[in-house]
Amino acid sequence: MSEETELEYEQDLSRAEIADHLEAFAENLRGDDEIEFAVGDDTVVVNPPETIEFEVEIEDESDDGGVERSIEFELEWMRGDDEEPLPER
Repeated sequence: MSEETELEYEQDLSRAEIADHLEAFAENLRGDDEIEFAVGDDTVVVNPPETIEFEVEIEDESDDGGVERSIEFELEWMRGDDEEPLPER
């Protein structure tokens, strides 16, 4: 049986602000250190391995007000023993 814990945070930002977040993440990902995320009121530290599964999804989804387009970037790896579990919600 699979158990899932997820932290999610949504906020409207300008394109420039989003680019700033992505650039900071990319800079941290290039390093060897753990990566710290602020997710709403929580702070999470992850330690991705050298090789990570990377997925890009672009989707159009019908909504009452029209068609919502989304782009999702997903990075997946098996959590190491040195990584703390996500906080329970």
